[in-house]
Amino acid sequence: MIRGMSFQKGVMFMGKRYIACSYEKDGRIRTWVKPVNGKSMSAAGKLVFLSMPLWYHIILGLLVLFTLGPPVIEAAGGPGTDGLPLAAILLFLAGTHFYFPRELRKYHGAEHKVFSYRDRVSALNRKQIMKAEITNRHCSTNAIVMYFFMFTLLSASLAVIGGIGIHTVINVSAAGALILMPVLTYWLNRTKETMVHRLFFRISFWLQRYVTTKQPEEHHINTAIRSYRRLAFKEFPQKVREKRKPNKKERISMVTADVSVIPVGKATTSESEQIAAVHDLLKEYEGKLTFEVNAVSTVIEAELSVLFEVLRKIHELPFHDGVKRVATNIRIDDRRDKEDSMEEKKKRVTEKANN
Repeated sequence: MIRGMSFQKGVMFMGKRYIACSYEKDGRIRTWVKPVNGKSMSAAGKLVFLSMPLWYHIILGLLVLFTLGPPVIEAAGGPGTDGLPLAAILLFLAGTHFYFPRELRKYHGAEHKVFSYRDRVSALNRKQIMKAEITNRHCSTNAIVMYFFMFTLLSASLAVIGGIGIHTVINVSAAGALILMPVLTYWLNRTKETMVHRLFFRISFWLQRYVTTKQPEEHHINTAIRSYRRLAFKEFPQKVREKRKPNKKERISMVTADVSVIPVGKATTSESEQIAAVHDLLKEYEGKLTFEVNAVSTVIEAELSVLFEVLRKIHELPFHDGVKRVATNIRIDDRRDKEDSMEEKKKRVTEKANN
């Protein structure tokens, strides 16, 4: 099962063996895919935490100060004062789910639309994905709803019993709700639907639609698509690649082109991200073209109409990442007197070079 997580600057998708992430940095979309292990999870957690806005870090810092500070001062021989209950930090972390920053809500919406879309997830289907449902039956909002439901129920029960301090009530209820949350979420998502299930889903879907998500823009969708596809090519490539349809006339008027894209004014001189993006785009045309990526350019072989469509999209890629000027060099070899392929051309050159 694929799990998604949105954050202030991008989207992550995690499968059984890999985690993929696409996020905005310096006006461009950065993408990586790594095996699921402690190092990659730590890198993902750091990226999410540091991307949160300043107000989040300030409030969290104050909560830690007023929760842990008084006990430390008292233990050091200072005056004893009542701080906040320890559960205040946990409640804040869970509660942020209901006041996501604007960009995070848009990425959350993009993540949901990718999950909701039933056809092949591809930049070619971007407009259809934009129209997909923005709610998700397995969203983390389900877990947060169950957490606060149990916290309220436990707090009310302990208050009725009486004789328990408010700090104890809050701490015990928050800890108990945290322990029960995975069990209740599993029950909600994995058991036969009943009237109670539908009630919780109705609450979750309302929150997803009006509180935790926002209609994404094109670059949010592009970021989510790129993250999903990087994971898909590692774990389930058959779901993102177009099936090859045999065609006896496929080689007629096949054209070879050499293309290199140079974004002007980038913050970095590295081209690896750009080459990887071109590689991902060309994979979407599997069955319609063949290609070879080298260190400085990409060689493509396709029918002329397909080739021009692909070249246009390759030229557009840097603009999707925020680049304002792009220089694209294209050389086209179109031979009409005989059928000829890229592999046959390479073979003839190799044979002559070895003679």
